[in-house]
Order: sequence, then structure tokens, then C-alpha cells
Amino acid sequence: MALTRVAGQIRIGHVYECDFGRFKKAGSNAVTSDREEADTTAYDYRIPNEMVKRRAAVVIGKHRGLYLVVPVSSTYEGDKKPHKIPEHTGMHVPMGDDFPETQRYEKGKQRWAKCNLVQSIDGGRLTDIYDHGIHKNIPAYKVSEETLLKIRHGVMISMGMGTLVPKAVAAPSVAVEAAEPATREAIEAVVVEAADPVT
Repeated sequence: MALTRVAGQIRIGHVYECDFGRFKKAGSNAVTSDREEADTTAYDYRIPNEMVKRRAAVVIGKHRGLYLVVPVSSTYEGDKKPHKIPEHTGMHVPMGDDFPETQRYEKGKQRWAKCNLVQSIDGGRLTDIYDHGIHKNIPAYKVSEETLLKIRHGVMISMGMGTLVPKAVAAPSVAVEAAEPATREAIEAVVVEAADPVT
């Protein structure tokens, strides 16, 4: 296990920054974050479609130096079919204001916990979030119990275990109520589809 780089213990339900690594640049020994430049056969590095770069992540579990983390991203993922939009299915959980505020992570910007990108990492990849506005690390931010539960449910849904998740969680009420009748019916059925996904 690598040395941890956080103040105190790494705690479940807290937000840290995680260095997921980089791609190997095709034709050289350099690394890159651009998937278009990535060597897709360099298995000692990250390869598309794997998570790369340093980004915020929520710790949802731990065991003997390994930590289960869900990365957070400000990139929205849509779909032509409303009931397949990851936010509607419960796989991408909106963080809202339940997120640390720093110069880099501006308040009010929409972010999602990408539960389908959950992965196990060594604790050495985690660091406390550095705020360039005050030039120091900030204490690890703890998300609410409600947000943590939604993220854990999102992981279950992404694993095809949606039938074990309460329907109200798997199909957010806001998305359901705002949808047209036909779309609403499709969203409400997403728990069944998550258990047996159709591509």
C-alpha cells in the first residue's frame, strides 16, 4: 500500500481528489489525458474508456488499504431516450450544493457522482482538496447521508442490481413528474431495465 496523503484517516462519505493516472501517448513514452492520443494497447497505463486525470471522488467503502471511490464530474451525459439518461436511471447522482466549495470547484456549478465509474484504488491516489484561493488544503468534506445513500444505490443500479433499489431512488421524482406520460412510464420502468439492461 502506498503512503496516504491526507490529513488523518480516509473516511467513508468524504470527498477527496483522486489521481486516476494518464494514458500513454501513442508512439512515445509521454503520457496524455487526451483519449484521441492514447495508445490503446499500453496496458501498463490507463486506456480508453477508463477514468483519467486528477478529479474529485467520493469514498463509499474501504478495506485494507483499498478504497472504493465514485468520481465526480461536471460533464452531463444525455441520451436520445429520456429513460436512458444516466441521471434519470439513478446512475449519475446530482451533487447540488452537497460539495466542497473552492476556487476550482465553484459553488452553483452542476456536478454528478458517476456511479457507473466506481472503482477500487489504493489510498495513495487520494489527497485532500487544495484550494488555490487560500493556498492550502481544506478539511475533507462530508456529503450528507442522503447523498451517500443515493450514490451507493447508483452503484447498485450500474451493476444490474436495480431491482434491489427502491423505485423512488432509481427513478427520481422530479424527472418522472416532469416527463410526458409515455416517457414517465418508461422512466418508472427503469429499475427493471437496470437489472437487465438493453443496449
